[in-house]
Amino acid sequence: MQISNIRTTPLFYVFLFFSCGFLIMIFQSTVSEDNSIHEPTFGVLHVDINGSKIALYNYKPKEAPKRTVFLLHGMKFSKENWKELGTLDHLRDHGYRAIALDLPGYGKSSGIHKNFPKEKFLKEFLEFFENRAPPVIVSPSMSGEYAVPFVFAHGALLGGWVPIAPVSLSSHTKEEYAKLSLRTLALYGENDKQFRTQVEVSLGVVPGVQLTMVPGGSHPCYLDNPELWHSSLLSFLDSL
Repeated sequence: MQISNIRTTPLFYVFLFFSCGFLIMIFQSTVSEDNSIHEPTFGVLHVDINGSKIALYNYKPKEAPKRTVFLLHGMKFSKENWKELGTLDHLRDHGYRAIALDLPGYGKSSGIHKNFPKEKFLKEFLEFFENRAPPVIVSPSMSGEYAVPFVFAHGALLGGWVPIAPVSLSSHTKEEYAKLSLRTLALYGENDKQFRTQVEVSLGVVPGVQLTMVPGGSHPCYLDNPELWHSSLLSFLDSL
C-alpha cells in the first residue's frame, strides 16, 4: 500500500502553533480553577487596607456562592484556627464563600494606625470584596472591638452577625440592643463565667436572636464542640 506524502506549508505551522497555544491556555485555566476550589487562591492572600497589609484565606465554592462569610478571630488566635477547625472547608462545601483574615497586628497582618477606627477598617475590608448578597461576619472574643461598633454604625450592610462571646458588648445599652435590626446567632460557653452573663443580658434582647449555649464550653466554645458550631452556623446561614 502506498502512502502519499502530506505537503506542509508555512501556513500549516502557523495554524499548529496557535492551536497548541490555545490548548495549553485551556489546560492551565482548568488547573487554576480546580486549585482555587481545593486550595483557594493558592494559600494566603494579602490586601491593602489604609496602608496595612492584611493576610487572609479566601475559600470559594465551585458555583457562585450563596453568600460570603467573614471570619474574625480572638486575641490568642488567627485565621489559621478556622482552617484547622475545618470551618473554611465546611462553609465552602455547603456553597458559601469563606474569608478568614488576620486582624491588624495579628498573624501575618501588619499593624494599622491607632487613630484609624476599627469599625472603619472592617467596613473598608468588607467593601474590598464583591458580595453577591449582604455578607455575614463571625466575631469571637477580642474581635468584638471591631464588630460591635460596626454593627451599630453599618449593620444595614450585613445579612447577619455571629458574635461568639465578644468583648465590647458593654459599650452599648440593653435598650440599644433591643433596637438592633440584624439577624443574629449568638454563641457562648456554659463555663465562660466572664462573658456568659453579658451575652445573655445584651444579646439576649436582640429581636429574633438565636442564643446558643455550648454545653461544657469555655470562652472559645466553638473549639469545644466543632460539630455543634458548624451545624448551628450552617442552619443560621441557610435561614437568611
